[in-house]
Amino acid sequence: MKIVVIGSLQSGKSSYIKYLDKKAMNIETQGRDKKFYTVGMDLASIKIDGFDVFLFGTPGLLRMEVMRDVLVNGADAVIFLIDSTDPTHDAEGLKILTSVQKILKPSLPLIYCANKQDEENSRSVKEIVSVYNIPKSSKLFKINTRTGTNVMESLKYIVNTIFNTYKDVLKLVRKHQDNLDDLASVLKMNPSELNDFLYNLEVKRFIEIDREKKVVRLKPTIPL
Repeated sequence: MKIVVIGSLQSGKSSYIKYLDKKAMNIETQGRDKKFYTVGMDLASIKIDGFDVFLFGTPGLLRMEVMRDVLVNGADAVIFLIDSTDPTHDAEGLKILTSVQKILKPSLPLIYCANKQDEENSRSVKEIVSVYNIPKSSKLFKINTRTGTNVMESLKYIVNTIFNTYKDVLKLVRKHQDNLDDLASVLKMNPSELNDFLYNLEVKRFIEIDREKKVVRLKPTIPL
């Protein structure tokens, strides 16, 4: 699964990812203010509930829009981070969120994480929801990337949300795994469409494909 973490400058994207994977890669540079800023990306790989999860952190600098667009392409879900204690980057955060949403499918899972919610000078959830126009139907987690509060919980939620969008079709794959012609018929796909569909599931590491025998197998760790 590919999950992309977005947000404004200093919202906690890199620390979110590093909390989950201490060996996470980060391409950053130090600014004149002595703070470090991501100018490339963060990249982490972890296992969650049997799933292989790849986390990509995006730059918070507005001018790095091209890099954000590249990283968001092909994502299975997006996590949007907000700094609850610092409203000075709200306008930038909203621009980033709007920009990314324009290239996402409406059905793609997206959750919000209000960082530093347990700190004294944090804004209320009500204010955060109002500023960022967060829909009532959206999931918002109160987290702290410094202490790890609700970080793992937020990731597990989005991972399970992604899996639930594939659960029914994976049951069909398992049922027809020894006869790809039957699978194509059930899914109403031509051979080319089926090939692309199975490749997508293989990339997500939901299945293994034996191309010589023309059969597929669900990964043993997939909880069906």
